[in-house]
Amino acid sequence: MSVGTLDTTPSACVNARMIPVDRIAFLQNVPLFSGMTSQELLDVAGIVKEVAFPADTTIIREDDIGDYMFILVDGEVMIHRRNVRIGKLRAKDFFGEISILDRGPRSASVTTLSHCQLLRIDQRDFWQMLVERNSLAVSMVKVLAQRLRQMLLVSV
Repeated sequence: MSVGTLDTTPSACVNARMIPVDRIAFLQNVPLFSGMTSQELLDVAGIVKEVAFPADTTIIREDDIGDYMFILVDGEVMIHRRNVRIGKLRAKDFFGEISILDRGPRSASVTTLSHCQLLRIDQRDFWQMLVERNSLAVSMVKVLAQRLRQMLLVSV
């Protein structure tokens, strides 16, 4: 598999196809945001940036410092560490949430398996939303706890 390079400059990957109502409808079906009110979803829809990547592009590289997360709108990505495949993600899945919390190194790489449309949330906007919206913080804690449990079950 060839691995492309990441280019997140706005002109390189922005693909504005969703209108705000579509963003809200999509976000309410993403587990991280499913418990939010309409106003909270409107606020989240206001901070996401639409991006698109072709197949075989590395979106996130393991050990890089992360300051954004992604929500997969369409397409499929592979999560991997070095050359070991960890899993696949599809529409409504998200990744990059751990590094966005602590700006630490990415725990895995993410490579597109098909053309992908995603929503990107930058760390600064995300933290502002966490401070303003307790429901997002609660959802994030729940999701991280679920993922930690899944990782522990796999490693046993």
